[in-house]
This record gives sequence, C-alpha cells and structure tokens, in this order.
Amino acid sequence: MEFASRILSIVLGAAVMVFVLWPVTIPVGFGEVWWASRQAQSRPDTSPPAPSEPPVAAKPPAAPVVPAPATPDVPPQTKPAAKEPDQTAALDRTAKLASPQAATKLYRRVTVRDGGTLHADGVIIRLAGITAREANAACTDERGKTWPCGIAAKTALTRLIRSRTVTCTLPKGGEHNIIVARCAVGGADLATWMARQGWAAPKEPADPALAEAATAAKNERLGVWRVSD
Repeated sequence: MEFASRILSIVLGAAVMVFVLWPVTIPVGFGEVWWASRQAQSRPDTSPPAPSEPPVAAKPPAAPVVPAPATPDVPPQTKPAAKEPDQTAALDRTAKLASPQAATKLYRRVTVRDGGTLHADGVIIRLAGITAREANAACTDERGKTWPCGIAAKTALTRLIRSRTVTCTLPKGGEHNIIVARCAVGGADLATWMARQGWAAPKEPADPALAEAATAAKNERLGVWRVSD
C-alpha cells in the first residue's frame, strides 16, 4: 500500500506541474490559432462559386457533298475543211505571178559602134528613144567648118562605159541578133546621158526626160551644138 500511495503522489505531482507550467511551455498564440481553426471548421462555406465557362456553341453540321454529275465524253469537234479556191481564180493568180517585170540582161564585154549603138556577145543593141549620127558622120558648125561629130559621139559614149557592165531591158520578144533596148551603166541611162551631152536627139514622140535633156544640151551648146573654135 505504501508503494501505491507513492505512485499516486507522483502522478498527482506531475499533473500539478503540467497545469502550472502550461502557459510557459505552450507557445504564445497557439491557443488562438487552434481556436480560430475550430471556428473556421464550424462555419458554413459562404465563398461564391467559381464562374463556370460559357458553353461552347456547337458547330452546325457540314453540308453533305453532292458529287457532280458525270458529263458524257464528247468527241472533239473538228474544223470543217477549207474549201478549195476556185480553179479559175487560182489560174489568174498564177498568171499574174508568172508575169514579172520586163527581163534584163547584163552585158560585160561591150563595144561602141556609134553614139547610139552597142555590140556585145554577138548582139547589136540600139539605144531606144534616141537617134545618133553614125561613127563616120561629119557635122558643119556655124562658120561652115566640118568636123567629125560621129567620132566625137562614139568617143564620149566609149569613155562613159569604159570596161563596165551594161544592163539592158530586153524587149517583149526577148533577145535577138538586133534589139532595141534601154540600157544603163553605173545607174545612168545611156540614152538620156547622150541626149544631155548633145550627142543624140530624142525620137518622136519624145520621152519627156529625153526631150528635157536635149533642150538643156542645146541651150548650153553641148555636143553637136557646140560653138565652133
């Protein structure tokens, strides 16, 4: 019994010590914190509910895809064949194309026979549109003096041509042993040049260019119109 009474005394003493030392051993504010937590647990939850997200509008259903109606295969259209032109018109057109301008010929080895005549490749060429004195012709000046105007005309034409090529326009019948043609050398028409130098006279009816050239030569006293020495 004595042992039991001692234990009881110790327990009671310990209880007294705890009661006495409670304010010292428990941290300051612990009671307030504990009391506040108890009060918070006992209060009803009055916080406003969190706003809910607006409902997402549902997308309208997509329209069904209707397949395009199949088109039947159509064969490509072919252009109608062009009509052949009238054969008569085609022949007329061909005839026009086949009739070119007057043909010309080049003469490279040319000799002068007189003031209006050439010789080349076995062909005698008379200059068209003019008349000229023969090579052995003689002229008389104002004083009655005779001088060899034929040789002078031949010499003038020979000096103009020299060894150059002469281009002649052939007549409609083509080339023969003797032809009458308009010829040129270096771009100068031989008949016009001879008339302008006073060595030839235009034939009637006179070509306007030849008549003008002959008149100018006469006014300037050139060629056979020269003043006697």
